[in-house]
Amino acid sequence: MSLSKYLLKGMCKAVEIMSDKRFGFFKYIRGKYSAVWGIPLILLAVWLFTGGWFFNNPKLISATKFLMDTSVTVKIFVKNDSQGEVILKKAFDEAARIERIMEPLKGGGELQRINASPANSRRTVSPELRQVLERSQYFYNLTDGAFDPTIAPVKWLWDFESDRKVPDKREISEKLKSVHFSSVKIDDGSIIFTDPEVKLDLGGVAKGFIIDRMVAVLKDNGIKAGLVNAGGDIYSFGKKPGDNDWVIGISHPRLSQTIRPHKTIQFAAVATSGDYQRFFIVDGVRYHHILDPSTGCPAWDCISVTVWTDTAMDADILATSLFVMGPKRGLALAESLEHVETLIFYENEGSVEAVMTSGIRGKVQL
Repeated sequence: MSLSKYLLKGMCKAVEIMSDKRFGFFKYIRGKYSAVWGIPLILLAVWLFTGGWFFNNPKLISATKFLMDTSVTVKIFVKNDSQGEVILKKAFDEAARIERIMEPLKGGGELQRINASPANSRRTVSPELRQVLERSQYFYNLTDGAFDPTIAPVKWLWDFESDRKVPDKREISEKLKSVHFSSVKIDDGSIIFTDPEVKLDLGGVAKGFIIDRMVAVLKDNGIKAGLVNAGGDIYSFGKKPGDNDWVIGISHPRLSQTIRPHKTIQFAAVATSGDYQRFFIVDGVRYHHILDPSTGCPAWDCISVTVWTDTAMDADILATSLFVMGPKRGLALAESLEHVETLIFYENEGSVEAVMTSGIRGKVQL
């Protein structure tokens, strides 16, 4: 028996039960109206009396917390609210645990201790940190250094929150001497810095990894459909009730509008890096937080890069990397990779232009 016939049979049985002498309202409807109208009215009444949940559809619950210097929202579909709340807490607890590991400057976590340890010492790393470092190393090599977590000493010279001033060029030049991920050696669960001045900041990868870990917690606890949004880096999975896909919009970098693909882009994760997210303007120049590891200054060739791929960690890394590489090189790299699509905005003589990979042409209307 098909699902639709099974449900119809069940509803008819419910109508039969509720139409006996104990339910005068249904008896009245059945007697007053013809069979043509009586049955639909009874079915409607059944639906209303069961609160609209006759088919026991899962309900959407959500929670939002401030983590990783951004707002993190988790949405899940559940049939039991209290169990859902417990699962949401588990996901946020995991995020807080990983955030502490990856924090480079405060909190006494693992990465802070590594950054503060004596030069040339072997540093033991957790499985989580090792996974992030190994993936970072892969993309450092793939992008010819456009992605480089050893940008830390230069990054820390910039303040996009309070001081909002451009660091001295001589300071940047001095700190750039130790920006090279090739000096980080990963071996047998430990790392060694061959340059004693090297420090790590995983701001371009940690958020994506944390999203992936949160999703893993949700799935491990039986959630079939959900979404994690951390400041615009998003992972969605499963189908919403009604067999509907998640539709993820992205912000236009210069206009107050959202771009929504009119055809589903079949990747779980999407991340955007833009010069409008954290920036300040001095003498008409926009200084933003996406730094080019080769110069120590903001990368100027793009204004926004969105990447769709299979994991939030890869989407996070690639959005930063392609932004630094610029539209031409960035698009070429994305086209060469399997399971990767990108939309890149850039400015050309005062106008905003865009390029995108072949796999999303016809799906994204600008």
